[in-house]
Amino acid sequence: PYVKTYLLPDLRKETKRKTKPIKKTLNPTFTEILKYEMAESELKEKTLWLSVWDWDRFGKNQFLGEVRVPLSEFDLSTKTEKWWPLTDKDVSHLEDQVSGDLLLGVMFELPGTLHIEVKQARKLRKEHNPNATVDAFVKCYLLPDRHHKGKRKTNVVKNNSSPVWMEQVSFAGLGLAELRTGRVLEVTVWDMHRGSSNEFIGGLRIGCAGSKEWMDSSLEEAGHWNEVLSSPGRWVERWHSLRTTMTSTKAASEGSSVSSRSRPLQSTG
Repeated sequence: PYVKTYLLPDLRKETKRKTKPIKKTLNPTFTEILKYEMAESELKEKTLWLSVWDWDRFGKNQFLGEVRVPLSEFDLSTKTEKWWPLTDKDVSHLEDQVSGDLLLGVMFELPGTLHIEVKQARKLRKEHNPNATVDAFVKCYLLPDRHHKGKRKTNVVKNNSSPVWMEQVSFAGLGLAELRTGRVLEVTVWDMHRGSSNEFIGGLRIGCAGSKEWMDSSLEEAGHWNEVLSSPGRWVERWHSLRTTMTSTKAASEGSSVSSRSRPLQSTG
């Protein structure tokens, strides 16, 4: 295993540090110092994100667990040693916890417009009837804004578990610094039910990481966001597995409750 760190909310490569891998052990000892040089007042505003990985020379490294440590809670002038439990793996990427996949293109256009192209989905599955086809549409919010005027959505593609939309929506009047530290793009897929509440199928959150319960992007989701903001004017396209619930995995691991506004299950449009 090896350990990788970032100083949230900054996910640029410049803030990444990592240890050397320790081979063939379940109880590794690293004894390495990873250094960040900045003012203490600036460090106090950061969250140290540590993730543990199983290194694979010939394949994809496997995520083992993570911990997020708010540096504001510590006296940084003295050395602190403490054990932290690693959170479980991101189960939203395990096959039996995924409700399908969504292909999404995102671009940040200067001076301040975020463009989203909802391309297509594949193998959409409803929780209570996984073999049924769906009348699917997609909704987008740029959190923390959940007002009706902040909602964007696609047309409905009927009777298709692998719908193709190829539709674009956008959010204007945004700053790059704002997107780096305080915004998350929430994208959810729904099955339209005429005359009753629409049924939630799955979703994802692409955005900055931080202390808020809705700032719970996975490494893959956060990586997409970071690449978008690092290359203004260029479309960045990726497939994402859809979570079966939008309950914050971070809040759940801390034992705190998440409001229904952060856990969409039903919708009227």
